[in-house]
Amino acid sequence: MAIYPDRKDAMSGLFSKTAKAVGRNGLSYRLLSYILVCSTVLAMIITVLQLAWDYRKDVAVIEDSIGQIEASFLQPIAASLWNLDEEQVKVQIEGIMNLPNMQFVMVKEMLGNSEVPLLTQGVERESYDISREFNLTYQGEVVGKLFVAASLEQIYQRLIEKSVLIMVSQTIKTLVVSFCILIIIYYLVVRHLNRIANYAQKFNLDRLAIELTLEGRPLPRKKPDELDTLVATLNQMRTRLNDEFAARHQAAEQLQQERDFSATLINSANMVICCMEPDLNIASINPAAILLTGYHQQEILQHNWLDLFVSKAQRDELAATLADHGSIEDKEVIMHDQQGHELVLQWTFAPFYEGPNLKYLIGFGYDITRLKKVEREIIQLNEQLEGKVVERTRSLSDANDQLGKAYDDLKQAQQTLVESEKMASLGSLVAGVAHEINTPIGISVTASSYLQERVADFKQHIDSKQLSRSYLTEFTVNLDESMQLLQGNLRRASELIASFKQVAVDQSSEARYNFSLADNLHQVVVSLGHKLKKAQCEVDIQCDPKLSIFSFPGSFTQIYSNLILNSINHGFDNWDKPKKITIKVEQQGEELLIDYSDNGRGIPPEILPRIFDPFVTSKRGQGGSGLGTHIIYNLVVQLLRGRINCVSEPDNGAQFHIRLPIQHN
Repeated sequence: MAIYPDRKDAMSGLFSKTAKAVGRNGLSYRLLSYILVCSTVLAMIITVLQLAWDYRKDVAVIEDSIGQIEASFLQPIAASLWNLDEEQVKVQIEGIMNLPNMQFVMVKEMLGNSEVPLLTQGVERESYDISREFNLTYQGEVVGKLFVAASLEQIYQRLIEKSVLIMVSQTIKTLVVSFCILIIIYYLVVRHLNRIANYAQKFNLDRLAIELTLEGRPLPRKKPDELDTLVATLNQMRTRLNDEFAARHQAAEQLQQERDFSATLINSANMVICCMEPDLNIASINPAAILLTGYHQQEILQHNWLDLFVSKAQRDELAATLADHGSIEDKEVIMHDQQGHELVLQWTFAPFYEGPNLKYLIGFGYDITRLKKVEREIIQLNEQLEGKVVERTRSLSDANDQLGKAYDDLKQAQQTLVESEKMASLGSLVAGVAHEINTPIGISVTASSYLQERVADFKQHIDSKQLSRSYLTEFTVNLDESMQLLQGNLRRASELIASFKQVAVDQSSEARYNFSLADNLHQVVVSLGHKLKKAQCEVDIQCDPKLSIFSFPGSFTQIYSNLILNSINHGFDNWDKPKKITIKVEQQGEELLIDYSDNGRGIPPEILPRIFDPFVTSKRGQGGSGLGTHIIYNLVVQLLRGRINCVSEPDNGAQFHIRLPIQHN
């Protein structure tokens, strides 16, 4: 059968690895030695047992042969000896010698009481392995004796040959089986143990990320054995070591960073930080102490803190305090530097324990010399300023009195201006109503003059008796038209006068009663109709006619009037686009929402945040007082207990949102 080269290479590689694995100190060597010793001992025991069995079997064969001699040869030899037939006895002796393992046969003849050797066959010796002597009896009389001796040399030789054969075969079998077992053990155990050993030998902190895997045994396995468990355990140990090492490395880096940070803080701190032994001898100190005292570091180390940083006047007191309490806190201590200058330090001690025992005292000394100097200067300055403060207080009191009087005068002037603004608004309403009334009154005067002329003409026709049916018909038609024109314009004038009267009364009084919001708003729009027509402005009113509240109608009139006049005078001034004012009034729960907006030029951004402040106007010096929106704010917030805010963008109009609580009578 042909063997492929790759299979030959695989087998040779396996044998070479196995031979390499068998070393004097290797596990394979010891396993092979134990297997060979056990196999050899077992083979020897089996061989000995086998040889003993064969020996007993061969001896039994010889004894059976001797027993066969007794049964088959005694009588014939006794008869031949009785008949003195030596040839026949000789033949019979040769027959006995042909039996296996027969060594010597001798026939003795009885002559009287003595035994005379008659015939012998074989090799005579002094002793034999197996011998036996039989009486030759013929017809009841002993005629001679037959001596038979058998040798075990052939049996021994055969047993030796057989033992050699067994030992050789057992040795070959043991070697083959041992080597096969060794190959199996190497393939299943030793090579994996070698890999684990190599992994363990190369294992270090830099190889914690490398996972241990066995050749031909991918993890995880469905049925893991002891090696899989060992590998998994080693990998778990590697993972734990990796995690613990990473954690310790991180902790060490963090600790080093904290040490560096602490050292940086201590070395760069402008306060004195010194580490002292329990007897106050200085063990270490930071550079700030060297700069402060002027001493070299070696001059400071191993010196007592009381000698360097405490004046003689305070040493006994501080020594007693430290003996009683063990530490000090925020204690002001006077010292002298190397040049003899007096310094004041504020000291605080922090104990550092090693177990239950005090190891160090950490002292923190903050230089407050300048602070103490400034404190003394401040105390001296305060003493000097006390007199000045009294004098300045008297001056400020007089100034405050003057400011209070000026403030009262300003409030009174502001109130006067507000009242003037209200009267100016009322005057504007009067002018507008007068202009509106002028048209129907003029038409009414014209109609009455025409009627007067027609009546005079009618009297002339009566006096001249020239009345005709056609004239009377024409006269009655003209009279009816004139009367209708006169009644319509007088009614219009009456409505305007009533509206003006209501608006004027509401604005000039603080009466509080139930009123219709829609009627109140319409009356204001009618009163300002002349200005709205002149400005070519459209007013869109969105209000439920049935909506009424219990409040101050005059305040609402004032709010609407000021908002509309602001839109006309500021929002639509020199505005060539469509002009529209939208007033939306609605009830939302227990609140009244008034949403007033126009589509004019808007409010300048620099004025918008101060729109409700007094005297804020975009037409200062052009007739604007700056109190219109301030009056609206006061009426909404103070009188009506509501909220108002304004939103505006340049060239996108202005919008006022008013929310008022509703009260019902």
